[in-house]
Order: sequence, then structure tokens, then C-alpha cells
Amino acid sequence: MDPQKKQRCGYLLALNGMGLDAALAADIQVFMPFNANPSDYTDTANLVIDASITPNKITCVGVIESFSWEGGVGDPLVFSAYLSSENAQQIQTKLQTTLKSTSITKLAWWITNFDEVNKKWFEESYPKEPSHVTGQLNAPGGADIRLHVAAEPTKVAPNVDVNVYRVSFEVVPAANASCAIGGALDAEKKFVNYWGLKVGTQPLAAVPA
Repeated sequence: MDPQKKQRCGYLLALNGMGLDAALAADIQVFMPFNANPSDYTDTANLVIDASITPNKITCVGVIESFSWEGGVGDPLVFSAYLSSENAQQIQTKLQTTLKSTSITKLAWWITNFDEVNKKWFEESYPKEPSHVTGQLNAPGGADIRLHVAAEPTKVAPNVDVNVYRVSFEVVPAANASCAIGGALDAEKKFVNYWGLKVGTQPLAAVPA
């Protein structure tokens, strides 16, 4: 973070699947600027914030570099995040030994941004209901699996001897599963969009209210 700016900050809170033996550890702790209480993201097991100090600290799986979603129920969630060398190595090992599963059993994130008009931090994007998503790694054509681990590390700062690795991946919805994704355009304009699709025995049962 640039201490002179109030820029968007995002955190990868949970990632499991891909044949991993266990979920990736939340092994990164960084300062975060969001100071509203309570959070709209209610899964406190994932969103670990230490509010005993100012600014708060957050413990997470990774720090998000970029996140995008076109907004359609079947459009991929596209992430780029910096992970610890231990977590990145686990993913790289799966890639090197032929990825046997593209299933994502748990994915959660949380992004905060600053409203310059209202002078407040707000929650820009997070999985609302359920508080994590399930899906598959995007693999257009069946072979091009959208998962990549950078070959070279990135230093967190020139004067800090800590390296992280950039990991990028895309996730599409699991069959017959959906998630309400919450967010806001600013501190006053909140919204909910839906990702994935459930097919009920009655047509209306599959349509979120």
C-alpha cells in the first residue's frame, strides 16, 4: 500500500481444491485500511481482522493484485494474487505432476475501496451467500487450464527480505451451484449479483429471489 493514497485493497481469504491435501494456509498478515464495523462479509472464520490496533491487520491466503468478473452467471472469476512461497510451491507441484483435479472446493475473497465523496472505506466485492464459492478451474477447450504460478519471486519491498509469488487463475461455476456475490459501487450504493445457476424441479425454484 502507498501510505499517501487510499487505493483499493483485496485479499484472498480461502483457496482449496485442485487435488491439494488441505486448504492453503492463511500465512500472510498485512495492514488493511477498512475501519467500519461490523463487516458485511459475515464469515469470521475466513475474514480474520485484528481490530485491536490501528490500522487493522488482516490474515489471509494472499494479497489480490487484480480481480475481474464480467457479471454473467457463467462468466469466470479471474484472479491474480501474491501468495507465500510455501503456498505457491504446493500449486506448482500439482501443475508439474499433471493436475488430476480442476475442482475448486472453497474460494473466498474480500475487496475494500475508498469512497472519495463520502470519505469512507466500503466493501467492494465478496461472496455473500454462501460465504465462499465452489467451481472448476476454467479450461477452454478442455486443455487450456487457466492456472499459472510465476517462475520468479517478487520482493515485497526493496528493503524487506521477503518474497512472494504471483499466482493467476480463473474459476467457473460448479454444476447446479450458485453464489450471491455482494459488493458496492461506493459507500452508499450496495448491490448483489448472482454467479452460477441452480436447476430446480420447478422452474421458479431455480431463480434467486
